[in-house]
Amino acid sequence: MRTSVLFLLIAAPLISTAGFEKNGRGARPLALANAFVAVPGDPWVTWNNPAGLASLTSFKSSMCYAPEPFGMKELRTVSAAIALQTPFINLGVVVDDFGSRLYRETTAAVGVGGAVSAGAALGIAVNIGAVSIERYGAATTITFDLGARLEVVESLCLGYTWKNISGATVGSSQAGLPQIQTLGVWYAPHALAQLTVDLEKDIRFPFVVRAGVELNILEQLALRFGCSNNPGTFAAGFGATLSGWECAYALNTHPQLGLTHVIGVSFEFPR
Repeated sequence: MRTSVLFLLIAAPLISTAGFEKNGRGARPLALANAFVAVPGDPWVTWNNPAGLASLTSFKSSMCYAPEPFGMKELRTVSAAIALQTPFINLGVVVDDFGSRLYRETTAAVGVGGAVSAGAALGIAVNIGAVSIERYGAATTITFDLGARLEVVESLCLGYTWKNISGATVGSSQAGLPQIQTLGVWYAPHALAQLTVDLEKDIRFPFVVRAGVELNILEQLALRFGCSNNPGTFAAGFGATLSGWECAYALNTHPQLGLTHVIGVSFEFPR
């Protein structure tokens, strides 16, 4: 049974979406069910919406590790992200390695984001992806993501992203890569609470609604919860901070495939 599920996980991306999905990277985004398009100033925004880089005020870095997504070590995932503020435009880099020797995807993304007017920002990310399948060879591809973010008021932001704007393909079969547009809202009704909701549309699949909430119950401890539909998933996690460091954990449930555990470490350089 596990072998069959693994085969489906490997084959489905190649047949239907050609892989290189960008969900589930970073312990904090995963704990919020990946409702992250309008979230400001996080090192993982390069992956979700490069326009969010514009809100950076310091250097931030993060790493995450998922040893056995859905209980299978063949789907091991290791990711790292950095984001930094510069005098002219802010920069983010994400590197991701997914899979094993049987099937592996490696992606590097470089994004830039900057303000275009008061409260409004734009961003773009370039993604270089390589996929290799044992006995079938390897292929590479380049995709581009476009993002926008609008700060309505200090506690309310809107975000938009369009992934793979050029409709890139991969491999000799020219398998189409996902083209996904997402509209999101981030709201902080209190200094200790954040709410985020995304509406996502892949051009070939139904709408997906994602929602997450983050509660800082202590100055050094944040609790995170999230959910999404199509399929119905639930997520939870926490982040514990001390002297600029954060240790985080996230748990995601899938109705058919089971649990995914993610651990992460982040660091923010003092301003």
